[in-house]
Amino acid sequence: MDPAQQVREMIAKLQDKVEELTRIVNSTLSKVPGFLDWIVDKLIDGWNALMEKLGEFWDWFTDKLSYVGNPFGLFAASTSWREDVGGVAKNLVRDIDDSDLLVDDRWQGDGADQYRQSLAPQREALGSIGADFATSIATALTILAGGIIAFWTGVVGAIIAVIVGFATATGAAVTVFGLPLAPPAALGGLAIGVGALAGGTAILYGVSALSRSTLAGAASGVQTWPQFVTE
Repeated sequence: MDPAQQVREMIAKLQDKVEELTRIVNSTLSKVPGFLDWIVDKLIDGWNALMEKLGEFWDWFTDKLSYVGNPFGLFAASTSWREDVGGVAKNLVRDIDDSDLLVDDRWQGDGADQYRQSLAPQREALGSIGADFATSIATALTILAGGIIAFWTGVVGAIIAVIVGFATATGAAVTVFGLPLAPPAALGGLAIGVGALAGGTAILYGVSALSRSTLAGAASGVQTWPQFVTE
């Protein structure tokens, strides 16, 4: 499933929970007798704090869904680098090592001797394309794809935590004396959710840095290509 779509569905469920809590609170408020005004006052203070934190939670999503990332595309690209680039280079190295080239048997003379001297650099260059360049790039793409999945998994977990908090708050709000307990219950879920968002973001930043470092490491392969390639 598209990570963004899954998050949107979870957000819709959370919005339903927020609306349900609001209805229950309003319904129970209408039953509070005058001599229990302190319950109303305490509820109002907690409710204002809850709405402030909930607003901050919604604000976090303002621009996040516009650049979801495509982990499945990254996985596909990683496979392509391993197989279509690294795999082809590996096969060419094997062909050279196994003396499968026609010139090994049919070409004689000084030209053939000069060519045979270039085989080792060719093998080194082709081996590096597979082992250093293709593998490093494929690994970096796989790492980044995993980081994106971990990030959105954390986001979904954050929303679930908030939903649970609001469901608990709704259960408390059905009674007059439970009204003051409703905002703290929902705030507890929000606190867990915000922590999950922060954790997911930290993971994504860390994985992105590791992926970038792995890509940079691809340059550690062959530094000097065979002379006939550069002439």
